[in-house]
Amino acid sequence: MKKTILKYCIPVAAIILMYACSKKDGITNQPYDAYGISGTQGQLKINLAFAYTVDYSTMLIKVNGKTVSNGLQTRQPFPGGGYNTRGSNFALYLSVPQGANTVSVVLPKVGTETDSVVLYNGSVTIPDNNPYTLHLSDTAGNPRSGKVDQVLVKNIINTLDTGFCRFKFVNLIPNLPAVDLYLNGVLIKSNIPYLNATDTFSVRTGVNQPGWTSAITTTWAVRPAGALPTSTATALYASSNGLQSQKVMTIFSMGYNTATGTRLPFVAFTLDNN
Repeated sequence: MKKTILKYCIPVAAIILMYACSKKDGITNQPYDAYGISGTQGQLKINLAFAYTVDYSTMLIKVNGKTVSNGLQTRQPFPGGGYNTRGSNFALYLSVPQGANTVSVVLPKVGTETDSVVLYNGSVTIPDNNPYTLHLSDTAGNPRSGKVDQVLVKNIINTLDTGFCRFKFVNLIPNLPAVDLYLNGVLIKSNIPYLNATDTFSVRTGVNQPGWTSAITTTWAVRPAGALPTSTATALYASSNGLQSQKVMTIFSMGYNTATGTRLPFVAFTLDNN
């Protein structure tokens, strides 16, 4: 009898262990990689920085023909999210094959998984097991035009010193050739072209550190390149979570300069490490 029990317990225990060691995002039941866990797969986050005239809430992401998301909105990185976005506050990545991958963003027919409108369909090559974010930005008022710009950005997430926060900035405002980035009125990065990312930069996180003026509430601002620092900002983000010790984030600007409603410009953040 004991031998019989043992015979069945061993394979059951192995299955339980395999399940416990796998990681799922809890929403779509798709595998993901958390910060620091990469293995041999590629790591990909997809940032829906669209500013369509219609504020869709049912966009689905497909990777290599398979639906990997639930219904999403614009300004929503997936998986995970960030500050001033419609996602969570976790630095998650989809686990994808290294090499070429197809990525689609679609609107499904109501009550089905059949594509009704394809908003974006493209290819992205993941060269290694480092984490990457695919930023998508629209270039036309009508989403059915299929005009979408993309830029793939590698996220540098290695450990940094206590008391510093590291950033990268990506300009995703289609109707501004270039922008300047400010923090608390200080010019941080200048003349960043559309669809371009800056190099990484670190900022002290303490209040009134030598050589740096900060405050409990930090204000990030984006202005047209060359505009006066006192001029009206295209977009602002003021919050107490703008600087956090040892955090790694990507700042991105999206929307349309001077627009209102669903095309309002934003400054937002994706979380690149936990």
